[in-house]
Amino acid sequence: MTLPPEASARGTGIPLDDAGRAGSLDLLVHRSAHVFRSLWRARTAFVFTFGLPLVWLVLIGILAGNEVIDPSTGLRVMQYATPTALAMGCLFATLPSIAIGVAEDRERLVLKRLRGTPLPGWAYVAGQLVAVTVLGAAAVAVVLAVAVVAYRVTVPADAVLPLIVTVLAGLASFSALGIAIASLAPSARATEALTVGAAVVLSFISGVFVIGGALPQWLDDLAWMLPLKPLVDSLQELFDPFDDAPVWNVRNLAIITAWGAAGAIVAALAFRWEPRLRSRRRGADSADAASVLVHPATARAPLGAPAPRERRPPTSASRTAGQFAAALRSTVRRPGDLFFAVAIPVALLWLLVTLQGGGERDGVPIVTSTAAAMCAWGVGVVAFMNTADWVARASERGLLTRLRGTPLSTAEIGAGRTLAALVVGWAIAATLLVVGALAFDLRTTAAGVALGAGVIALGVTALAACGLLLATAVPDARAAGAVALMILFVMAFFSDVFVVGGPDWMRAIGNLFPLAHVRVGLLEAWRPDGPVVAWWSLAILAAWAVGAAGATWLLVRLRGAAWSATAPRRARRVVESAATARGDLSRARRR
Repeated sequence: MTLPPEASARGTGIPLDDAGRAGSLDLLVHRSAHVFRSLWRARTAFVFTFGLPLVWLVLIGILAGNEVIDPSTGLRVMQYATPTALAMGCLFATLPSIAIGVAEDRERLVLKRLRGTPLPGWAYVAGQLVAVTVLGAAAVAVVLAVAVVAYRVTVPADAVLPLIVTVLAGLASFSALGIAIASLAPSARATEALTVGAAVVLSFISGVFVIGGALPQWLDDLAWMLPLKPLVDSLQELFDPFDDAPVWNVRNLAIITAWGAAGAIVAALAFRWEPRLRSRRRGADSADAASVLVHPATARAPLGAPAPRERRPPTSASRTAGQFAAALRSTVRRPGDLFFAVAIPVALLWLLVTLQGGGERDGVPIVTSTAAAMCAWGVGVVAFMNTADWVARASERGLLTRLRGTPLSTAEIGAGRTLAALVVGWAIAATLLVVGALAFDLRTTAAGVALGAGVIALGVTALAACGLLLATAVPDARAAGAVALMILFVMAFFSDVFVVGGPDWMRAIGNLFPLAHVRVGLLEAWRPDGPVVAWWSLAILAAWAVGAAGATWLLVRLRGAAWSATAPRRARRVVESAATARGDLSRARRR
C-alpha cells in the first residue's frame, strides 16, 4: 500500500500546512539538516573535511618554519603559507565529500526511493550543496583558528569580508563540480577515485603541494584557467598586508564562479536518480569472491545436459589462484582505482622531474629517485589503501562472514589479494620505468629491475599487512579508505616521496614507516651504475609484515570475543526497531 504524501511527511518534524503539504523551504531546511548530520557522523567526510587541511597546515609549518620575516610588524612565514591550507580545505571539504555522498545514495537506491517522496529534486541537490558548504566553512574556520593561535597568523581588517565571500564562492564552486562528477561517473567507486585523484593532481599543478620550483609556463597558464589556482592567489593576496592590489579580485572570483556555474549546468543535465545497469550489481568483489566458491561437483547442470563427472575437491593452491584471479578482475573492472594507482604516479613523475630539472641528488639521477618515490606511492595505494578499503567493505557486507563457512581460509584470501596487488605493483613499476626512459632518459640495469621486483614484493606484503590491520582497527567501513589515504598522505611527506630535503627529525620519523624503505630499496636497486641491496630497508619491511600480521591476528581474537558478547543486544535492538517501524506504519495506514 502506498502512503499519501501527507502521511509520509508526518513524524519527520517537517511543518505541514492545512492541506497536509510541506513547504518547499521547510523541505530544503530539513534535507540540509539531514545531510549535515549524515556528513558529520560519517568519518569519511570528517577525514577529508577536517583531517587533511589540518595535517597539511602542520606539514607546511614543519617544512617552511615560522620565523619572523619583518621584525617591525612581527609577520611570520606562515602568514603566506596559511592560504594554501585554506584553499586545500575548500577543495577537499567539498569536492570528494559531496561527490561520494551523491554517488553512494544513487548506488544504494536512496535517490530512487526519494524520487517517490514529496521531496523535489532541486531540494535534494540544494540540500547537499548547503550542508557541504556549511561543513566546509566550519573546516576552513577551524584551520584559520589553528593558524591564528598556533602560528600567530593575522587577517587584515579590510580583508575579512572579501575572505568570507571568496571562501564561500570556492566552496560552492567545488560542491557543484562534485555533483557534476558524481552525475557522470559510472559508480561510487569510480567517483571516489576520480574526485580524490583530480583533487591531488589539481593541488599539484595549482601550487598547493609544490614547495619551491616553478611550473612550465604552459602548465601555469592551464592552472590559471582552473578554479583552484585563482582561489589560492586570491587568498594569498588577502593575507599579504604589503600587497597593494585591491582586496576584491574580480577576475579570480569570476573564474571561480564560472566553474561553479558550469558544474551546476552539467549536474542538471546529467543527474541520474537510478544507477546504471552495470552499477546495480552487488559489487564486483562479492561476485568474484563468490564465483570461486562453487564446487563443480555441486553446481546444478542445465536441463538436458549430461551429468558432470566427479571431480576432486579444489586444493589450497587452486583456491588461492581463484582468489588471485577474482581480485585481479575486480581491479581491472574499476578503472578509477587504476587511474589513482597508475596514472597519478606517472603524471607526478613527469611534473616533479620537470619542476626539479635534471641533475643528480646524492649521486643518483633525479629522474631515478623520483621514479622510485612515485612507485612507492603507487604500491602504497594498491597494497595499503585498497586492501584496507576492500577488507572493511567486505566485512560490512557480511562477505567475510559467509566465506568462513566455505573451504576458503583467511590465509588463502589474503594470499590471493596480495598476489593481485603485487602484479599491479609490478605494472606500476614497469610503466614508470618505460615513461622515465622515453621522456627523461632514465637508465637502469636488468639486475636492478629484478632486484626492484623483489623489493616491490616485500613492500606489497608489508603494506598489505598494514592495510589489513587498519581495516580491523577502524570500526566504520566507509572511513577505512579515507583514513588509509590520510595516513598514506602523511607517510609520503615524511618519507621523502613528495617533498625532499625536510628536517632531519622529520626524515628520522619517516624512516620508521614502511613506505620510506620501499622508496629506498627501489632507489638503490635502480641505480644506473648497478644495483645495491638495501638490506636494512628489506629487514624493516619484513619486520613490518610480521608485526602487522601478528597485531591483526591478536586484534581479531580480542574483538571477536567482544562482538560475540554484544551480539544478543544487537539482535534485540534490531527486533525492537522492526517492531517500532511496523507500529508506525500501521498507525499511518489507519489515518
